[in-house]
Amino acid sequence: MDLFFSHNSGNSCRSVFALHEAGVAWRQRPIDPRAGQTRSLEYLALNPMGKIPALVDGTLVLWESNAINWYIAEKYPEVRLLPTSMEGRARVQRWLFFQAAHVTPACFPILRATHARLQAFWNFTIDPQAAEVGRKELARFLPVIDSALADREWLEGDFSLADIAYAPHLSLIAEGGFAFLPYPNLRGWLDRLLARPAWRRTADLIFHRG
Repeated sequence: MDLFFSHNSGNSCRSVFALHEAGVAWRQRPIDPRAGQTRSLEYLALNPMGKIPALVDGTLVLWESNAINWYIAEKYPEVRLLPTSMEGRARVQRWLFFQAAHVTPACFPILRATHARLQAFWNFTIDPQAAEVGRKELARFLPVIDSALADREWLEGDFSLADIAYAPHLSLIAEGGFAFLPYPNLRGWLDRLLARPAWRRTADLIFHRG
């Protein structure tokens, strides 16, 4: 398997995290969107959106980080990144949609406004008003996660793709100073996520830190 990814990319980070959790062999294919590499004809043949990441496994080409992660989990069921029951897998998928449609979009303007390393790398334009809108959105979304974690360590009982999905962008807004004090269950869960060996390897690769 080849994974095309970028440094300092939360979406790339999500799939690298899943690959490291799975413990499988894969080839690193780093590319730099700032240099136009995601707009080359060769890359657009892999991901017509010109975004990252993209996975190539034989004749299979996938884009969208959660789709990539689902494939990894299905291909290597022994690593147990998905529940075995239909109901459990549906609940994980619900968390993936919630992350992609709500939580991560709300995080984007916050990290653009507060995360110095990403500001320098991506040359972000800071929009304080958009960041405030993002904070208000998270004030609606994060209690849902915090409540779900009231009686469990992981979103669906056992560690799964549901947990992996949230780690990149929540970790980034945390680095930028976002206050998780109103959400103690979520804060503890995020600490557990970021203490996993696979995350530390991922952060070292994607964010150049341990």
